Amino acid sequence: MYNNITVVGIGTLGGFVADAISELEKVSKLTIIDHDLVEEKNLINSIYRQIDVGLPKVDALSDIITSKYSDIKIEKIQEKFIEGRTKIPKTDLILDCRDYTYDRLGLVDARLYMSSRYLIVDCRRYVTYIDKQEGKYLVQLSREDLKYASFIVSLLVNSNTIEIMKKSEIVQKYELDHFKKINKKNTYDIVYENGEKFINLPESIKPIIDLNKSKELTVFIGSKMIPITQTIIPVRTLQNELDVISNLSSIVKIQDFNAFIISIQNSSEAFIELIPETGAA
Repeated sequence: MYNNITVVGIGTLGGFVADAISELEKVSKLTIIDHDLVEEKNLINSIYRQIDVGLPKVDALSDIITSKYSDIKIEKIQEKFIEGRTKIPKTDLILDCRDYTYDRLGLVDARLYMSSRYLIVDCRRYVTYIDKQEGKYLVQLSREDLKYASFIVSLLVNSNTIEIMKKSEIVQKYELDHFKKINKKNTYDIVYENGEKFINLPESIKPIIDLNKSKELTVFIGSKMIPITQTIIPVRTLQNELDVISNLSSIVKIQDFNAFIISIQNSSEAFIELIPETGAA
């Protein structure tokens, strides 16, 4: 169990995450890191209040949390986090909710961001990007959506599931609308990265090809419910790994995203969701 947790980036998702994990019984210390001030525009879907406008986010969030959970110790670091350079206290878990994509050097345990109506928990440690991107929401998310996403994070921490994900460097999506669906049979997640490789592709390639033997595959960029685009791969098009990679690569090549979480669903219809790595937190 984690007693001492650090949250980097407390603007929107990160503010709710810090608040949610503060409620966990065994969390005794929380370090929050952010260099920004609370602005009027932050009030729409964040944890902050009107009285917080103009204050450093670390001060405002500290006040919000300690007013509810008086036993927790909070350490505030008001500076821009730079991995390997920013000095942080010894901690059991580092959750990064910054609102843009960035290279990871091995310190961060999990990067959290929103894409469509999914929370993405990315526990890969060493990741580099050709292009760094500012975070952006693909759909409008409410305060309730972000609070629910933070509740999912607190469940992962409290159940120690995040430790398993860390050790295996897993990337997982969690649906805001259907949390229990992640345990469905015939659901596989892989990551498409920089047009060069798929993470976890070897164990997922056969299910994709097997599905396409009898069914056409509809490929959605974004979620099926709110897609950016959609493409149909005709039945028996995908015969081998090269076919899969080339088809998916051609579908995403005009999209301005660094990477995609790929979710394969086999139900009454077979479809793939290419969930963009948005960096939006």
